[in-house]
Amino acid sequence: MKRTDPAAQVRKARIQLEVAERELVESSRPWARRLRRHREAITLAGGFTSGLALVVLPARWWARAGAVAGRAAAGAARSVLTPMLLGAALAWLRPNPPASSSVASEKKDL
Repeated sequence: MKRTDPAAQVRKARIQLEVAERELVESSRPWARRLRRHREAITLAGGFTSGLALVVLPARWWARAGAVAGRAAAGAARSVLTPMLLGAALAWLRPNPPASSSVASEKKDL
């Protein structure tokens, strides 16, 4: 049996992944164009559907859904990882502000 180099296997897997990503992007372009073209209609239909769900579904179901969401939020709030994950997410989402003159001068002194 022929053994292949692990680095070659990794390269082959990366190439296959890139090909699959390209195919996915190409296949999703018509859907993305269609969604962009009908954005207002989709928003209105979503609002109508959610309003209909509020009217039709019993209050007990909404209470259960709220309880599940509340439990999940409470669990996240008690987690030790939450501040770290939130800080990383905010650092990734927010653009870096320009450094103030006092911070910049301190960095020059170092």
